[in-house]
Amino acid sequence: MTIKRIKVKETAEIDASNFTGKLEHLIAQFQDWINEGEWEGIEENYDGGYDLSSPIVEYYRLYKFREETDKEYKRRMKLLEKEKAEKEKAKERKLQQLKKDLASLSDADKKLLGL
Repeated sequence: MTIKRIKVKETAEIDASNFTGKLEHLIAQFQDWINEGEWEGIEENYDGGYDLSSPIVEYYRLYKFREETDKEYKRRMKLLEKEKAEKEKAKERKLQQLKKDLASLSDADKKLLGL
């Protein structure tokens, strides 16, 4: 059986001040980031306290995607199993409540429902 792994997004924060200076220095910095961590792209991160007309970029995030590790996969599978078990329990509770509600119906109500 083949394990279906997901892609995990990794990030590293970069202060916005890294994007000032001569272009040749900026290009060299980008090349260093590419070489050091195989970073794929960059995204902005805004401070929550800005007005909509001119957001202030506090810092940027480098990002890359990688396949999840065995440990991450096992953790995700345990979480999925737990969620599935919780859904089953909720379904069982709902069924028990419906049975209880049905038992409490009068004969006239049951007849109206076609029971």
